[in-house]
Amino acid sequence: MNCPHCLFLLAFLTSSSAQAALSDRDKGIEQARQLWTAADGSPEEFSRFTAENFAQGPERDIIFDRFEAKLEAMRGHYTALGLELRREMDEDRGELKPVDRLFAALDPSAHMMEDLFKSRLGFIAALNFPLRTLEESAAQGASWTRKQWAEARLTKLFAFRVPTEVQQKTADIRAAAEVYVDTYNVYMDHVVGADGKPMFRDGLKLLSHWGLRDELRGLYADPAGLAKQKTILTIMERIINQDIPKTAVDGKEYLWDPAKNTLDGKPAEREPDTRYATLLSLWRAARLEDPYYPGYPTLMDRSFKLEREIPEPEVEALLKSLLEAPVGKQVADLIKKRLGRKLLPFDIWYEGFKPAKGMPQEQLDVLVRKRYPTSEAFHQDIPNILMKLGFSPETAQFVAPHIEVDAARGSGHAAGPDMRSDKSHLRTRVGKAGMDYLGFNVAMHELGHCVEQTFSMQRADHYLLHGVPNDAFTEGFAFMFQAHDLDVLGLKKSDADAASLKDLDDFWMAREISGVALVDMRTWHWMYEHPGATPAQLREAMVGIAKDVWNQYYAPVLGVRDSPLLAIYSHMFYYSLYIPNYPLGHLIAFQVEDYFKTHSLGTEMERMCRIGSVTPAEWMRQAVGEPISTAPMLKAAKKAATLVR
Repeated sequence: MNCPHCLFLLAFLTSSSAQAALSDRDKGIEQARQLWTAADGSPEEFSRFTAENFAQGPERDIIFDRFEAKLEAMRGHYTALGLELRREMDEDRGELKPVDRLFAALDPSAHMMEDLFKSRLGFIAALNFPLRTLEESAAQGASWTRKQWAEARLTKLFAFRVPTEVQQKTADIRAAAEVYVDTYNVYMDHVVGADGKPMFRDGLKLLSHWGLRDELRGLYADPAGLAKQKTILTIMERIINQDIPKTAVDGKEYLWDPAKNTLDGKPAEREPDTRYATLLSLWRAARLEDPYYPGYPTLMDRSFKLEREIPEPEVEALLKSLLEAPVGKQVADLIKKRLGRKLLPFDIWYEGFKPAKGMPQEQLDVLVRKRYPTSEAFHQDIPNILMKLGFSPETAQFVAPHIEVDAARGSGHAAGPDMRSDKSHLRTRVGKAGMDYLGFNVAMHELGHCVEQTFSMQRADHYLLHGVPNDAFTEGFAFMFQAHDLDVLGLKKSDADAASLKDLDDFWMAREISGVALVDMRTWHWMYEHPGATPAQLREAMVGIAKDVWNQYYAPVLGVRDSPLLAIYSHMFYYSLYIPNYPLGHLIAFQVEDYFKTHSLGTEMERMCRIGSVTPAEWMRQAVGEPISTAPMLKAAKKAATLVR
């Protein structure tokens, strides 16, 4: 061992860089081994493949560059194709035909990952870029370069291998669930009261739950709106308990009395637990994927550890912190005084902390329809909207062409691009007479998503870092835009209490959705614990969970027990375990908006979006200098509760 070459080799092997390289090689080999099947080759072929394809230094950099460029081309075009196949499903283009549902169920990218593995490209990525755990990212991420973060995102794409046939089955299930949710309308002009007369305006059709909830919220401004609010509450309870008449769902053949639950004065057949059969189908879809995620054997594991990258106990602690805060009772008492009556379950959606819109809902609808008679009219106004929000004319003109606006079949959503040459797609409801206020309010929310998507894609330094850490962050920006809808319409008036009212409204909304998130999480745990459950058993369990959460966190505040209202949210029946993103989004939005009190939205939002899809903890550190916390919101709510009367 005295020759110069041997001494050099010994020194290299004992160096920290060599140990790290060997460690990465071992991790990469083991990661690739878990993904390799008999169909991919023999054990000898695997050994030969890893020996020939493990790269270091410049060769590894070339592999990374190639994957970034090719993945943008592949994923980008597959996403664009998927949007086109779903266009009739997502956009209001007339009657939905059976062929439209079949096209929407197609997943053009279903074979992409399997093709990458069959070509052995997937194994090259897995071999050379081993998975970084959430714990590793937390401990080391602050010192990583942008390229190291992008490499960490690359390896997540190839750490797991779900067979194509499983992906297609789950896509079919989710598409069917989405159809169920998107067509669950109630014709409110066919809803009658005790006198047998229609209670709501002609032509009003509301999607559950979003449309029902938003109509209920708007009725706080109507002095005679309480009876209608109670009727909507009854409708929601009928939906939750599945005793709503089957033909009252997206049907207008009969007059429905929700209180008596009769159609044209006669008893009717109820919906046969379709709602809960749909949720069970989503659980079965998750179970199909479970075996292919070693170390993450349930949807809960994947949802929190892989997608959100925030551990479930940490999320649950944040939710409970909001729900258990004593200021909740203070705010409820304030609402009670302002309403001049005892609180009811639907007061979790109390709108009174929002500045007065300046006119009744019907007049507001007329104003918005005149301004936005078509989806294109809203699109043309995007630069003006952004400038009203504080963006420079140059930035506004840059963002607008990257957004396409269309009338939605459902409640509305934003679909982001997967390549720089594509656009964000903003969908909101636009009736034949034009966009009403609720459609505009949703459009402002979705615009927040689209602006984030534009910045985080078009201005990203690495394609693999485009986007934000998880959906809660883009929800945060969306909530900020939505909160300024009246500013954009020029209706918000100066109010000495405006800041305090907003703090109370933010807290009350975050508190409301936190309980829904707990119901969502606990329901999924229940389904995994009861794999043989029937739709009826799931209905009974979910209603029970909703009541338990209500009785623990809402009854002491509102004074009403045993309400199942938290189970009304339609997200839970087509978008598995998405709800927790909303309270997280409220918290993130509050902290970010607090930051914007001393910084410009027009410049700082772009800076934040360019941070990209690092972990939530790292994003918050770079964006606002603090972790996700309930403390700022609770502190502001407590102060506001003492100032507002």
